[in-house]
Order: sequence, then structure tokens, then C-alpha cells
Amino acid sequence: MDDDAMATLVRRGVMRARNARDAGIDPRILREAARQGRAVRVRRDAYVDAGAWEALPAADRYRLTVLASDERLGGRPFSHLSAAAVWRPPLIGSWPSEVHVVVGPRTGGRSWPGVVRHCTDLTPSIVVRDGVPVTDVATTVVDVARSAPFVTALAMADHALAHGLVTAVDLERAAARVVARRGSRAAARVVAMADGRAESVGESLSRGRMIELAAPRPELQHEVRDAAGLVGRCDFFWPELRLVGEFDGRLKYRADGVASGHALEERVWAEKVREDRLRATGLRVLRWTWSTALSPERFAALLREAAVL
Repeated sequence: MDDDAMATLVRRGVMRARNARDAGIDPRILREAARQGRAVRVRRDAYVDAGAWEALPAADRYRLTVLASDERLGGRPFSHLSAAAVWRPPLIGSWPSEVHVVVGPRTGGRSWPGVVRHCTDLTPSIVVRDGVPVTDVATTVVDVARSAPFVTALAMADHALAHGLVTAVDLERAAARVVARRGSRAAARVVAMADGRAESVGESLSRGRMIELAAPRPELQHEVRDAAGLVGRCDFFWPELRLVGEFDGRLKYRADGVASGHALEERVWAEKVREDRLRATGLRVLRWTWSTALSPERFAALLREAAVL
């Protein structure tokens, strides 16, 4: 196989027969590359370089699968988690294997292999993103909220608000359009609880667990000060309990995790000093990680031990 020809196609991301022809390459090179394990067939007549595919996280793999499906769907807009993959919010859970599209009621409800069709008599709000038609952010969040676990949808809604992709009014309007339809109550709950102050998907997950457990609502991003000035902003704060809650995603401890150039040891030490200062103000500090937040039972036990529940 011509390595230069393959490299030309690799730079194009999703590779198709027409990509090969446009580059002056025999399209059969793609099928040959798949047979040799140098390319991965993600959809009919759609290939991705095998090395690049193996290096991609699950979200990017699914996004490429969505993009690779576009040409054979006749311009039908992507929706639900497929639209979300194009908008690139965080996901708590797993990406599906199928792609999701929205269609009118006259097309019927049958789905094709690898494609789930969502029939609606509403006119969805569609935009073009990365060259493909998708439901807009507010519609996407509401559609996910109607069909996915609460914490999954809440994290997406928080992210959309925090990054200015939607406003609270946008979400409310999108939820109002589906009132009395399947999943509308779940969507309304997500929209009512969404908060753009969440600074990470882990914080959204944690707050979602608190809501599910009917825990007392904490203040978000609470600033704590002492005689020396600002100690820091805390993820969660229960003033009546004098309790600070911190989701520890470990990002602050990774040498490549933040922009600061301080050594890893210095970051760990700075976090210890910060926590010591918090405790010196008379506050209790409660920390948890992904493994605890992902388990409703473990998270409930943690909150009970801290007298939150």
C-alpha cells in the first residue's frame, strides 16, 4: 500500500471513497487498509485510521461514528446523545453504539440497523455543527433529559449553562415545548435544577446525587476568608453545619492537569495548606472522589456520616 496515499487520507479524519478519488487515489485502498488492520470501518464506506482510532477517547470515537453516518441519512438531523456528541458536553455513562436522528411523524417509527429514529410532530430547532445538522443545544439537553438518568442530563445542562451555550430561558422554552410528552417531567426537573456555577462534571454529578437523596441544598462556590484573606472557593457549603464539601477529581494533582507550572509536590502542599486554613476557621471539610460520587449508596453513606442526611 502507498503510505503517502494513506497519510493523505488520514489527515481528512473520516475517510470515504470520494475522499480517495478527490485525492487521486484508488478507493479500494480503504478496503485494503481495513483488511490489513490499518483502518477501522466505522460505517459503510467510512473508515478511520486504526492508530488514530485506538488513541481516541470514547467520546471522540462516537462523535466520528456520528459524523461518518451523515451522508447515508439523507440530511436527517442528529438528536439526543448523537447531537450531544457533536456539541461535546461531558457524559456520565456510556455513549451508545447507535446514532440517533429526529424525523417527522409520516416517516414512521422503525429504525434501521445502527440508527434510532425519533418521530415527532414538532418542528425541531436545527443548526449545522461540524458540517452536520443537529438539534440545537437546548433541544439536545431536553431530549437527553427525557431519556437518560437525571445526573447525566444535569451534568450536560450545567455544562451548557457554564459555557454560555444556552441560557436558562432557552432551556425552559425547550422543556415547555414537550410538556405532557414522554419524559417531560424528567426534563422539567433537570431544567429547574441546572446551575451554571458547577465548574466540573464531578461537581454536577455530586449535586445530582444530593438532589436524588433529598439532601439539604448547599451553597455553591462559597468563598471562605480568614485573617490573611481569601482561603479559596469551595464546591459546596452547608452553613448550618459549618461544613465544606469538595469533589476531588484529582485534576489538581496531575502534573499536566492545570496551567500552573508548579511542581506536583508544590500543588499537593498548597492543597494541604488550603485545607488546614479552612479547618482553622472552624469549618469541617468533607472530600470525595469519582468512585464515591458514582455510587448512590456510598455517597449517601458519606453524607450520613457527615450529618448532612
